[in-house]
Amino acid sequence: MKTVKRVLAATFGAILFGIIVPIAYFFAFHRFPFDIFTGIALVAGVGAVLGAILGALFPRVFGFVFESFLDQ
Repeated sequence: MKTVKRVLAATFGAILFGIIVPIAYFFAFHRFPFDIFTGIALVAGVGAVLGAILGALFPRVFGFVFESFLDQ
């Protein structure tokens, strides 16, 4: 059961960071690296990997955030 929680937290973290990181990068630097599609894909991929790692390392935090989204 512990492994399932970690996998779900990693998946949620990847989705969450895959969306948030490109938006934050664009607002911070007002452009993407490389051309438009490659830059967005690169930043979203890095965000997804970062979110998956953080979600796997801290499943309770990401589980709490996930439950708060579902309780609304």
